[in-house]
Amino acid sequence: MALPKVKTPTYELKIPSTGQKVKYRPFLVKEEKILLMALEDGSTTAMLKAMKDIITACTEGELKLKGLAPFDMEYFFLQLRGKSVGDAIDLSLNKPARLICGEKNKDCNETCLVKINTDDVKVDSSNAKDSRVQLTDDIGVKLHYPQFETIQKMQGITEDNATTDDLFKVITECIEYIWEGDEIHKTKDYVKDELIEFVESLSSGQFTKIKDFIEGMPTLKHTVTWKCSKCDKTAPIVLEGIDAFFE
Repeated sequence: MALPKVKTPTYELKIPSTGQKVKYRPFLVKEEKILLMALEDGSTTAMLKAMKDIITACTEGELKLKGLAPFDMEYFFLQLRGKSVGDAIDLSLNKPARLICGEKNKDCNETCLVKINTDDVKVDSSNAKDSRVQLTDDIGVKLHYPQFETIQKMQGITEDNATTDDLFKVITECIEYIWEGDEIHKTKDYVKDELIEFVESLSSGQFTKIKDFIEGMPTLKHTVTWKCSKCDKTAPIVLEGIDAFFE
């Protein structure tokens, strides 16, 4: 006789950047194991792979990850975590360096337990820029945010070690098409070297407009209040990106 199967509920979530509605189930013990192993590993690469594998499993492969922006993935995963192990997240946060406690405790190194509800965490798009960038009177580019696969390729590259070549690779992958008057040049019809040559031909001001769009990409963000247990002084702490919500 076969063992019984435990039924799991189904939920629906709207993808922030596209508005697409996706059905998903909570992750099971086998998927939670993947997450725990990624947290033990501690690397961003392991965490991204875990997110990808778990989301694919919990949407039965119906959600195509290739076209998702990083903030789509992060928001989906946080909501998935809430429906799987509980909406409440407890974080132990160190005292902000800018906060000066009372005279007797000015050198204290307190930590503060902060409780967060995953439903309260939103995608902040306050710095988002128009995806259509006018370069000249008749030439412009239509951009999209870096996709999840692009972020995976760029793992290990930080602001400190990023090269100009790295930046150009990201920018060329974010160009959807180039228009010249009524003519549309879709990037899929051109090789990467041609796109890089186009970007290199831009003026500094034109290039900055494109960078501003990418740098203004929405992000998972939530503000909490840190409170000293000794002197009750408080300070806001901004949690940003999926890593901030996991210890």
